[in-house]
Amino acid sequence: MALKDIHGRAIRDFYQNKPVAKLFLHTSYGDTEEMPVEVFFREEEDLSVLENLALIECQGTVLDIGAGAGAHALMLQARDFKVYALENSPACVEVMRQSGVKHVIEQDYRQHNKTYDTLLLLMNGLGIAGRLSNVQSVLKSLSKMLNPGGQILVDSSDISYLYEDDELTPDEEYFGNIRYQYEYRKEKGDWFDWVYVDQETLQNEVNEAGMELEVLYTDENDQYLARITNK
Repeated sequence: MALKDIHGRAIRDFYQNKPVAKLFLHTSYGDTEEMPVEVFFREEEDLSVLENLALIECQGTVLDIGAGAGAHALMLQARDFKVYALENSPACVEVMRQSGVKHVIEQDYRQHNKTYDTLLLLMNGLGIAGRLSNVQSVLKSLSKMLNPGGQILVDSSDISYLYEDDELTPDEEYFGNIRYQYEYRKEKGDWFDWVYVDQETLQNEVNEAGMELEVLYTDENDQYLARITNK
């Protein structure tokens, strides 16, 4: 995450009905993009098939990692799940507490040591690994947060299409390694790494971590939802 909490401030301004400037996302692969802040506040009818399926597949106690503004946590609460929303953005934590998320944890997931039946990582949740070289260690950390029979529900996508025209050069380690930088009200955050992992590569990483992978859904844009479990 950007250490200056740039995106969190945009989310908080939106929630508190303050004048909202555009939230920009600078990328390592192309032009600057506008990040619509309202995407963090979607209702159930706005969810993709993938996200709806992820919520349906949740079971038991749930930890929503990188919960953002708490949209998914609120939906699970409405379905009577005991869900904990973990987020390291102070402004997002403030929004979740104001919006009625019952169990909010302000912490980096790597410092969290409780266990759950479902770990939910949506909106390209695997991106928290930063780079492909970190994926195995992240999976092993997450595996320790699972109750017996627990599951990790996570989505990612194949972004090899970005390099089909040869105008862009992919990262030397892995084409899914990219970098982002948020900008809001003319203030820029720090650049941060964010990885997109294709299915075949994830299968290899999961195998190396001693875990099991099941792909639950793939859409027309090669974005997919996977379930990862301990053996």
